[in-house]
Amino acid sequence: MSNVSTCITYDTTTSLVMMTLRGTASAQDVINFYQIAHQYSLLYGSDKILIDVSELTHNFAPAELFNIMPVIAHSLKKACVAIVVSFDGFMHDLFVQKAKRYNLHAENFECFQKAKTWLVAQ
Repeated sequence: MSNVSTCITYDTTTSLVMMTLRGTASAQDVINFYQIAHQYSLLYGSDKILIDVSELTHNFAPAELFNIMPVIAHSLKKACVAIVVSFDGFMHDLFVQKAKRYNLHAENFECFQKAKTWLVAQ
């Protein structure tokens, strides 16, 4: 069972979709969150998504990324994604490694402002 607080917004000044997630997420939650971010980006015509998962804990095994990534890759194939992660971001590093195998443009950052600056420049 997941317990996640979600906030998603669109910043008109930078044309960024920004999502913040806090709590504990299952593998299906992760798929759902990226699909929601993708739908929001389509709504606003933006291909730049900033996701802050620095306060999110994953409640699934790393091997689940093999099941998650094909679904997420399909949704985000044209997006550029900056992910703000926590200091101990093993799962997040693995996520970006798998994302790149699916030719997704995604990077991890430990600082929100650096992530935003990088994403705006893309």
